[in-house]
Amino acid sequence: MNRRDFLRSAVAIAAAGAVGRTARAQGEPAAETPRPAPGALDPYSIGVISDIHTGMPWSRQQYRTGREYPWTPDAQKTLVGEILSLPNPPANVIGLGDISLAFSEPGDYKLAAEVLKPLTDAGIKVTLAMGNHDLRAEFLKYFPEYDRTTKVPGRFVSVVETPHADFILLDSLKEPDKRGSYKALESCELGDAQRKWLEATLPELKKPTFVCSHHTAGALKIDRLCAKAPMVAGYLHGHHHTWMTNYIYSGYSDHAKEVRMMGFPSFGLDHDVGWGLIRTTPGRAVLECRSRDHYFPTKRPDAERPRSWDAFVRDWNGRKIVFEFDSVPHV
Repeated sequence: MNRRDFLRSAVAIAAAGAVGRTARAQGEPAAETPRPAPGALDPYSIGVISDIHTGMPWSRQQYRTGREYPWTPDAQKTLVGEILSLPNPPANVIGLGDISLAFSEPGDYKLAAEVLKPLTDAGIKVTLAMGNHDLRAEFLKYFPEYDRTTKVPGRFVSVVETPHADFILLDSLKEPDKRGSYKALESCELGDAQRKWLEATLPELKKPTFVCSHHTAGALKIDRLCAKAPMVAGYLHGHHHTWMTNYIYSGYSDHAKEVRMMGFPSFGLDHDVGWGLIRTTPGRAVLECRSRDHYFPTKRPDAERPRSWDAFVRDWNGRKIVFEFDSVPHV
C-alpha cells in the first residue's frame, strides 16, 4: 500500500467511525441488523406490553373493583392493531404482568386471550409474566401451556430467545390470602425455588439477557444479583403504569457494574398508556417508547384534557432508550 492509498484508507476508517459514533449518540444502531422482507415478522424486534388489566364490566364482576373501565377494550384493540400495522411486526411480544383487571375473575383471562389473539394469529409469539393482580389457577384455564413450559415448577418462568439477546420473564406474584382485597395484593416475592434458579442461571449466561418481571429489581431484592451477572443486559418491569428509567448496580467497588432498568406503561388502563418496541443488534438494544395516551384513573380518556396529559405523552413518545451490552461473556 502506497502513502496515498494509506491516507485514503485512514480517512475512510475515520469517517466510518464518525458515522458510528454519531449514530450511537442519536440512539441508533451503529451496525443495523438486516431488515426482513416487507410484511414479514422481525426476529430482531421485541414488543413489550405491561399491565393489560383486562376486565369484565362492573355488573358482571364477582369481586367488585369499585369502578368501571369501559374504555379499556377499545384502547387495547387499538394498541394491538398498532403492533400489527408495523412494516415488520416483532416476532415476539412479552407481557410484564397484571393481565387481570383486579381480582382475577375467570372472565378477565378469557377477554385477555381474545385481545391478544390477533397477535398469535399473525404468528407472533406472546409470552406473559404474572403480576400482583393475577392468579395462576385462573390464568391456566385460558393459557394452559405455562404449566408445561415453566423453568420453575409452581411458578411461571419463561425464557424468550432472540438472535442477539434473550429475555427471562420471572414470576413475582405472591398470591393473596384474601380474594377481592386490594390490600392483599400489595406484596411480591420470587419464592425460594425461583430465587435459587435465578442465582444459578444468571452467572452462567452465555448470551446478553434481559431480566423481566412485573415488579422492580429492588422490590424483589435481586438488584445486585442482576447487576453482578456479566451477561445481564437490562432489567424490564411494569407495575407502576408509567414510563420510568433508572439503574441498578452491583456495588461501589472499582469493578462495579451498572445495568439500566426500564419501567413500562399500562396497555390501555390508566396513567401512561402505550407499549415499547425493542430492536437488537450485536452489542446493543434500542427501545422506542410508543407513548399513546395519558389519563388519570378518576377521569375518562374523553374527559376535558388537562394540559399536563398531553405534555406527558409528548415527553415520552418516540423517545429512545439505549442498552449497551457485551456480546460475549467476560472470561
